[in-house]
Amino acid sequence: MIRALVIDDETIIAEDLALQLCERVGWQADHCSDPTHVLGTVKQQAYDVCFLDIEMPGQGGLQLAESIREIDPNMIILFATAYAEHAATAYRLPAADYLVKPISGGILDEACCRVEALHKTLQASGDALDKTTNLIAVKSVGRTDYIKPANIIMGQAAGNYVRLHCRDKEYLHRCSFNELAAQLEPQGFLKCHRSFFVKANKVVSFIRTLNDGDELILEGGQRAPVSQSHRKAIDEILSGSKPA
Repeated sequence: MIRALVIDDETIIAEDLALQLCERVGWQADHCSDPTHVLGTVKQQAYDVCFLDIEMPGQGGLQLAESIREIDPNMIILFATAYAEHAATAYRLPAADYLVKPISGGILDEACCRVEALHKTLQASGDALDKTTNLIAVKSVGRTDYIKPANIIMGQAAGNYVRLHCRDKEYLHRCSFNELAAQLEPQGFLKCHRSFFVKANKVVSFIRTLNDGDELILEGGQRAPVSQSHRKAIDEILSGSKPA
């Protein structure tokens, strides 16, 4: 699923473009007509791509794009504007595409195909545990941190990201939660909830209740919920036996 955010101060245009994107298979789109709310929206929701107008009241689209990139360096940005003269500046950001309004169906389709190819490439490069170094490369603005799986206490799903909890720091890694959990399983990690996995040897206590409120206490005092569907397997693994 590709999640898109359309930003245009003309509500009708924003709604129309978002509707066209939602009609594409594998796409979901929201729209925002108030540039002052954009950064808060991007912080709260995980988007893959942003269609951004340039000439807007207050903060212009070019400056807004730079701020969005500071929040999410992997955001795919396309400009959709009536002003062709900004194209050179936009591509230096860099932008994945520059669409001049009015945008025909054919032009939009070509742009979306490019986004789909780029999104696939980003997922392939950012998803996995590196099979040659056995490290997780967590990318942020101007920086890449290489995390040893042994230093991870817990992983938590956060939209299109996984929040990796280590002893002294947390990292936000853009990847599939389920894929990363599966790749880390041979190294002693186990899922305890649909949105949490933990390092088994970092578990200090398993707190059981009669209701679906079980949780694991981890080194450093961190806590992870245990869902009913994972309770039996977690209990057996931590007790030293393999689940059937």
